[in-house]
Amino acid sequence: MAGSDRRRAVTVRLAGRRPGPRRVRSRTTPGGSAGIRRSGIRRWWRSIDWGRAGTVTAVVAALAGLLLTGVSTLYDALVSQGELEQAHEATDQETRAQALRVSYWTEFLTPFVKRIHVINSSSDPVTEADLLLSPAEAGPGHVLQLPVLAPCSETVVKEELWAERPGQGPPYAPGDRPSGVVRWMAFRDRDGLVWKRDRNGISRLADDWTVMRAGGGTGPLKITGVTEGTRGVLPVKQVPSCGNS
Repeated sequence: MAGSDRRRAVTVRLAGRRPGPRRVRSRTTPGGSAGIRRSGIRRWWRSIDWGRAGTVTAVVAALAGLLLTGVSTLYDALVSQGELEQAHEATDQETRAQALRVSYWTEFLTPFVKRIHVINSSSDPVTEADLLLSPAEAGPGHVLQLPVLAPCSETVVKEELWAERPGQGPPYAPGDRPSGVVRWMAFRDRDGLVWKRDRNGISRLADDWTVMRAGGGTGPLKITGVTEGTRGVLPVKQVPSCGNS
């Protein structure tokens, strides 16, 4: 018995020394993680609802089309507005062309003696030209009235026409002269439009404007007619530059 027990123990020990089965190592399939990614992409691709995706694409395309149309429409509107403004500006310049060529200025021969120059440097006549004078020069409400300003003409009015005696107004030193004897001038152009010129420039008046309604203050107007040949009015002369533009 003892011998058989020893043999059994040896057999058990030998059995314990036998090498066990080798562990199977996991093998990576060709492609590795790239294959897994491709597999995931295929699953994602198959999971897309292409009918709905097509609808979304169509909506996005429609919105893009509307955006482009809106930008194009806005651009066209801005261009049209710019062209309209340019047309209005051109029309306004054409309307004012003659009026801008009608003016006046005061010549100071001496600190006491003055002359008024009324100029129409346009190629068309101007009618109903009224010049309201300074009260210090000619008293309140004194108007010089020129029935017609011939084309390309300059009319010169001497002080004796509006003053009882030369030098009636206050003297002006050469370095301290006012803007002139005339407060403002109104006239009617070739199209029947009435304009007013003063130290602020040119402006429109109502077409039915008259100097009688404008008045010169609280008192009545004193109107002195200005025509060639009248005492104090020099012969009308041609201006060197004439035109409507």
